[in-house]
Amino acid sequence: MNKLKAIIFDMDGVLTDTVPVHFRAWHKMFTQEGYDFDFEIYKEKVDGKPRLNGISAVASDVSQEKLLQMADKKQNYFLQLIEEEPPSVFEDALRLLKRLEKEAIKIAVASSSKNTERILKNIHIYDRFQTVVTGNDFKKGKPDPEIFLLAAERLGVDPRSCMVIEDAIEGVNAGINAGMTTVGIARHGNEEELKHAHIIINTLDCISIQQIGRFLKERG
Repeated sequence: MNKLKAIIFDMDGVLTDTVPVHFRAWHKMFTQEGYDFDFEIYKEKVDGKPRLNGISAVASDVSQEKLLQMADKKQNYFLQLIEEEPPSVFEDALRLLKRLEKEAIKIAVASSSKNTERILKNIHIYDRFQTVVTGNDFKKGKPDPEIFLLAAERLGVDPRSCMVIEDAIEGVNAGINAGMTTVGIARHGNEEELKHAHIIINTLDCISIQQIGRFLKERG
């Protein structure tokens, strides 16, 4: 019988309101390179993936050298944007973190972004997590479960006792592939996209530790 011992958060779109910034950076880069790119393409092909994987999902016809150039361009645009307007942390995320700090539940961040540590420190929540896994720490991108299994390993927790909170389809798939209870947060009205998550919510205020614990016991 499983008991909830850890919650693993994605960062972009779950903890931080960085999705609009990422989209603007991606849109600027792709349109300059001659590709059609809108928010639907972003959510379907790019969101939650390592940078090179996201680029190749849209620009499948370019060389590895060109992929790297496009990745650098997107990264530079993103860094410029967050310097101009630093991303904010979602208020419901702060409330959930405060609740979790009162519980004997470990918390981690697992994000494909290589900017994860920089952003979390800029918004002053980095030290609230027992571990932070970034795009620099693993080889296989979501939906491969490596990122979440690494977080569980660092926390010293059985994956079956972990809950993942994700806002992107590839992240949900990675959580399921890791054998974890997976929550899809549909902040952008994308409930249909996340329908295969074990639980779907619109705000982190909906999360009840007791309810999640009962859900894990039922699954176990």
